Amino acid sequence: MQNVFSQNKTITGKVKDSSGNSLPGVSVVIKGTTKGANSDFDGNYTLDGVSPKNELVFSYLGMYSQTILVGDKTKIDVVLQDNLESLDEIVVVGYGSKKKSLVTGSISSIDSKQIKSSSNQRVEAVLQGRTSGVTVSSSSGSPGSGAKIRIRGAGSSGNSEPLFIVDGMKTSSIADLAPSDIANIEILKDAASAAIYGTEGANGVVIVTTKKGKKGGLKISFNSQLGVQSLKSKMELMNASQFVQYMNEAGISSVVDNGYNTNWIDETFSNALMHRNDINISGATEHFSYYTSASHLNQEGIITGANDSFKRSTFRVNLKADITKWLEVGVNTTYSSSDKRGIPENSDTRGVIQNALILDPLTPVVYPNGQVPQSVKDRATNNGVPLLTDQNGNVYGYPSYSTGEVINPVAYANEINRTVVDSYQLLTSAYLKVKPFKGFSFTSRFGYDENEWDTRNTINPYYVTSEAANTAYTGSQGIVESKRWLWENFASYEKEVGNHNFKLLAGYSAENTRVKTIISRSGSTSIANFTGFDFDLPDFNTQINQIDPWPDNMVSMFGRFSYDYDNKYLFEASLRRDKSDKFPTANKVGTFPAFSAGWVVSNEGFWKEDSKINYLKLRASWGQNGSRSNLSGNSDKTYITSTINGLGIDYLGNTGSQITGYSNLNLVWETSEQLDFGVDVRALDNRLNFSMDYYKKTTRDAIVNNGSLITPGSAGFVSNEFNAGTIENKGFEFEVGYGDTSESGLSYNINANLSTLQNNVKEILFVPEGTSLNGAGAPQNADGITRFTEGQPSWYFYGYKTNGIDTNTGEVIIVDTNKDNTITNADKTNIGSPHPDVLFGGNISLGYKAFDFNIQFQGTIGNDIISTYHQPSRAITNKPVHFFTDRWQNPGDVAKYPGAGSVIGSYQTDLMVEDGSFMRIKQIQLGYTLPEHVTKRIHAKNLRVYISLDDYFTFTGYKGLDPEIGNFNYNSIGVDRGFYPTAAKAIFGLSLDF
Repeated sequence: MQNVFSQNKTITGKVKDSSGNSLPGVSVVIKGTTKGANSDFDGNYTLDGVSPKNELVFSYLGMYSQTILVGDKTKIDVVLQDNLESLDEIVVVGYGSKKKSLVTGSISSIDSKQIKSSSNQRVEAVLQGRTSGVTVSSSSGSPGSGAKIRIRGAGSSGNSEPLFIVDGMKTSSIADLAPSDIANIEILKDAASAAIYGTEGANGVVIVTTKKGKKGGLKISFNSQLGVQSLKSKMELMNASQFVQYMNEAGISSVVDNGYNTNWIDETFSNALMHRNDINISGATEHFSYYTSASHLNQEGIITGANDSFKRSTFRVNLKADITKWLEVGVNTTYSSSDKRGIPENSDTRGVIQNALILDPLTPVVYPNGQVPQSVKDRATNNGVPLLTDQNGNVYGYPSYSTGEVINPVAYANEINRTVVDSYQLLTSAYLKVKPFKGFSFTSRFGYDENEWDTRNTINPYYVTSEAANTAYTGSQGIVESKRWLWENFASYEKEVGNHNFKLLAGYSAENTRVKTIISRSGSTSIANFTGFDFDLPDFNTQINQIDPWPDNMVSMFGRFSYDYDNKYLFEASLRRDKSDKFPTANKVGTFPAFSAGWVVSNEGFWKEDSKINYLKLRASWGQNGSRSNLSGNSDKTYITSTINGLGIDYLGNTGSQITGYSNLNLVWETSEQLDFGVDVRALDNRLNFSMDYYKKTTRDAIVNNGSLITPGSAGFVSNEFNAGTIENKGFEFEVGYGDTSESGLSYNINANLSTLQNNVKEILFVPEGTSLNGAGAPQNADGITRFTEGQPSWYFYGYKTNGIDTNTGEVIIVDTNKDNTITNADKTNIGSPHPDVLFGGNISLGYKAFDFNIQFQGTIGNDIISTYHQPSRAITNKPVHFFTDRWQNPGDVAKYPGAGSVIGSYQTDLMVEDGSFMRIKQIQLGYTLPEHVTKRIHAKNLRVYISLDDYFTFTGYKGLDPEIGNFNYNSIGVDRGFYPTAAKAIFGLSLDF
C-alpha cells in the first residue's frame, strides 16, 4: 500500500455537465501547483506525474469547482454543476444585456437547465415557484388553458398581465412556445428595469430568449413524455342518505331515497392521457449557426368524455450569420397551430363542474336496463326533441329532484354543449447588427406577430326543464384575427476611460396592431332541417354582427445611460416617450423616466479578501411605467348605430339610431410608479446566494374598460373606458440558495423564495365619495360579490359578516355593521380578500453519479376564496359534506353552519369565504442517465429517463376542488364558480442526444 501512494502516475478521465454533455476546455490542476491540463473537445483529459496524495481541482466558467483526492484511482470522471448565480452571468435586459454583478434593478433569471428539468407542457408553468414576487396560477385546469402571471401583485384594476418579449419581439402571449426551445427567461420586476419598455412595462416584463446553434458539430436532441392525468382533491359532497336527511330537515319531504347514490365528482372526472414529443437539430460553424425544432402536444382533459382536449404543434427556425466582422444578421421564427375542445366552465349557473357540485346524488349517470321514467320520455316527446343518450344509446339520467338550470354534468359535457377553438400563431423577427468600430453597434429589427382564433360553439337540442332546454340546433362562430408589426432601430456605444465605464443606448420604434373580427355570427335550424353545423347552409337563420374597427398605432423614442466606476459605483437612467392613438388627442403622449444606482461594497479596498462574504451589493431604483393593455381604442369617439341584432332600428315607422359608446375625452395614461431597495449577497465561495428587496408600487389613473360601472342605467348608453383610481402594492422579497458538490460526488442545489404583498386602493374616481365600483356578479348577491373601494384591497369580497349560528333557530346571525338595528344591504362589507399576504416557492435538486432528483413547491398564505356555485333560487341542490356534518339540528346546538332550512340565507355571507392558503408540490422528479457504454451502442451521446409526479400533492384547508383559483377576469380573482381543477400528472419521459 505504501508503494501505491508513493509512485507518480497518469490520470485520465472525462468531464461532463449535469445534463451529460461533454465539457471541452475544463481546467484540471493539481492543487497548490500550476501543473495541469485542459479537457479536449469530447471532454477527455490526461494528466501525467500525479501523486496519489495530490488533489485535482476541476474548474470551468459558470460552474462550481470540484476538488477530488487522487488516492489509488487512475481514472477520474467528473460531473460539474452549474453555478446559476455566477457573478459573471450575463442577463438579458431591455435592448441589450449586462453582467449580473452590475445590474441595479430587480431582475430574476431562469435558464435552460432549470427549464430542462421541468416536465411542464407550458412555458408559464415553468415560472411557478421559481422566483420571488411572481405569481403564476392556472386560468383553468382544462387542457390548453393559459396561466395568469402577476409580478408584484395585481397593479391594475383591469388586465395585469406582464409584457412578453420573445427574441426582442413583443407578443401577446408565450402560451404557444415549446418549453424545450427556450434558452433563458428574465423577469424584470422593478420599474427601473422595465421602464425602457414604457407604456407596456407597468406590470413587469418577461423576456424570453430561444436557443441558438452552438459549435461542435451537428446535434440532435429528442424528448418524449407520456403521462396519466387524474383529479387529486379531498372535496366531498353529501351522499344520498345525507342529502335525503338534509332535505327532509329543510321541510322538503318529497325527497326520498330512490336507490341511487351517485358521486358526481367521481363520475364527472376520470383519468386522461397526455403525450408530448420534441425534436431539435442545431449546430454552428465559424460564421453561421442554426437551430430548428418541432414539438407536438396532445392532452386529454380529466372531464369524463372526449370533448375536452388540446392539441398543439409548434415549429421553430433560428438562424444567425456573421457576414463580416462588422455585420451580423439573423432571423427567429416560430409557427404554432392548436385545436382546443372545451366544455362550459367557470360559470355559477351553466358550468359542467358547477352542475356536478349541486346536482342531487339521487340522479343516475344513465338509466340502467332501459328503465327510463315516463316523465323523462314525455318531456322529450312533448317538446319535439330527442332524449339525451350516450354513444351506446343509454339515456342519461335527468335530475330526480334538482330543478331549474341543473342538469346531468356528464351529459352536458358530452352531448349538449361543445366549443372548439382552432388557432394559429406566426411570430417572427429579423435583424441586422452593424459594428463599424469598437464599442459601437447599431441594430435594426423588424418583427411580425399574426394570430387567428376560430371559435365555434354548438348546442344540440334537449329538454330537461324550461330553464334547461334547447329545441333547435343552435350555434355561433367567431373568427378574430390579430396582426402586429414592430420595427425597432437602436444604437449603443460603450467606452472605458480608466476606471470609468460608460454605455449609451438610443432608439426609435414604430408599431401597428390591427385586431379584426372576420366573422361574428350565430344561427339556428330546426331539428327536421338539420344536416350539420354549417352556418353557410340556407336552413340556418344566421345573424352577422357588425364590429367597429379599433386602431392601434404607436411610435416611441427611448434612451438609456449606464455608468460604473471600477465595478463599484453603479448608476443608470432611462427615458421613454410613447405616442399611442388609443388615447384621446390631448393625451396621446406618455413619458416614462427611471433611475437606479448601486454600490458593490465588496469591491472596496477595505473589504477583506478572506471574508466569508464574497460579494455584497446595495441597490435602489425609482421609475415610472405606463399601461394601455386595458384599452381597446376609440375611447374619445362616440359611436352611433342604426341596427340592433342585424335589424334596423324602427321607432313608430321612423328610422332610428342609438349610442353604443360615449366618448371619454379626459382619459389619461395608466401610470405605475415604483420604488425599490435591494441587497445582493454571495458568500462561502459563492455557494450561498441571498437577495432581498423592498418595493412600493403605486398605480395611478388605473384604467377600467367597463364603462357601465359609472353609467346610470337611465342613460340608455354605456360610457367608454375610464380612469378608476390609485392602487398600491408593497412588500418584501427574499431569495436564498445554496449549492455545492461533495467529495463523494453528491451535488445539491437548494433554492427558496418568499415575498409579502399588501394591496390597497388609495383613491377612487368617478363615483360619489364613500361609494364603490361594483365588480363580479353571482346568483346569491345582486349587488356583486366583489367591490373596488377606497381604503380596501382591490376587488375584495362583498357580503354580510356573521356572528355564529343562532342556537335556538339555526339561522345565521348577520352582523349589523352600521349599527342601525336593522339588517339591510347597507350592512354588507368586506368579508375577504383574494390577495395573498405571503407567496413562497422553492426547489431542491440532487445529483449522484447517474441519478438526479428534483422537488419543486409553491404556495400562498393569507388569501381567501369565495364559493359562488350555490343556487339560492334552487332549494333542492347538493352541497359539500361539511354543510351536513357541521350543521345546526336542534335548539341548543352550537354549530358552524345553519340548519338545513336556513342555509340559503348563508349564501351571501362570509360563511362562503374560506382560507385559500395552500402549498402544492409542483414536481417530484427522479432521473437516471444511462452509462456511456450503453448509449454508444445506439450511437448516442446521452440518454436520460425520468419519472415525474407533477401537481400530485396539495396541502390546504380549502374544502373545494382546488385552492389554486386563477380567473383571468380582473374582478373575479379568488371566485370559485365551479373552477376546473389542475390535474395531477404521473409522467414518464426520456431525453436523447445525438
